[in-house]
Amino acid sequence: MSNTSGRLLRQFSDEIIELAERVVLSTAIVKGQTRDFDEGSGSAFLYDVEHLVTNNHVVEGMVDPIHVQLPGARQTEARVVGRDPLTDLAVLRVDPQPAEPLLISARGARLGELCFAFGSPLGEFPESISIGIVSGLKRSLPTGDKQAIFDVIQTDAAINPGNSGGPLVNVDGLVIGVNTAAIPEADGIGFAVPADTVAEVVQELITYGAVERASLGVSVARRPVDRAPGGHALVVTAVRDNSAGPFEPGDAIVAVGDRDIHSQNDLLRALRRDVANRRVPVVVLRGDHEVSIECRPRSVRTLS
Repeated sequence: MSNTSGRLLRQFSDEIIELAERVVLSTAIVKGQTRDFDEGSGSAFLYDVEHLVTNNHVVEGMVDPIHVQLPGARQTEARVVGRDPLTDLAVLRVDPQPAEPLLISARGARLGELCFAFGSPLGEFPESISIGIVSGLKRSLPTGDKQAIFDVIQTDAAINPGNSGGPLVNVDGLVIGVNTAAIPEADGIGFAVPADTVAEVVQELITYGAVERASLGVSVARRPVDRAPGGHALVVTAVRDNSAGPFEPGDAIVAVGDRDIHSQNDLLRALRRDVANRRVPVVVLRGDHEVSIECRPRSVRTLS
């Protein structure tokens, strides 16, 4: 190995060490007892001085008191201020902490970039870090209750039970995702909730304690549509009695209000608190025509 190669590797190694020293101080272990008296654990990261972000599935079965601990700090009790099962995110409130909160990346993840997963695998190994790349984007992750988390990040950084809720960061130490799950029967396939979802949902959980969404009263599936941008669109497969407007099976949804719709996550983001129970135009492709439907999406509140 040449001196130049060795110097570059040492520099790279030193930069990872510096990043790890910063991020690990803001990554907590979460522990609590379930209603069945089992011990549960996971990870979380400091979002601001008194809020931690974790996964919904880490805390949903826990009873008070929930305990969290940041490196070098005393263990403290935490209170769940809001949960969102649909995105598998939750927020905990703690007494103000001295550690530096982690920042959410405004750019999000990029395919192929280096990333680092932090957390406490198996609940027994706090202050752990693994390295990998962003292996895929806009994946759909089934949650086991006939729902899915949309647009998740795929990574080959090691994500094990206990890592859930910890931060997935880029080389700048910015959070690009929240470690969520791995496929047990596969090697090197893990998933994280993306930064843009985290930024939207966490602030709403802090402000309101829950995420309020709106429903069009239809079922949709992503299907090939010739006239749609990219050749695919969300197509109405069933219309319920309480639908928000005069939809027809086969309508391809291309816009809700001023938001273009290309995916299920686009639709989820368009149907948020600000359109619930209000009139909003929905543009669909119906046969050879573009039709604007005046709708009143009904409120659907995800309770914490």
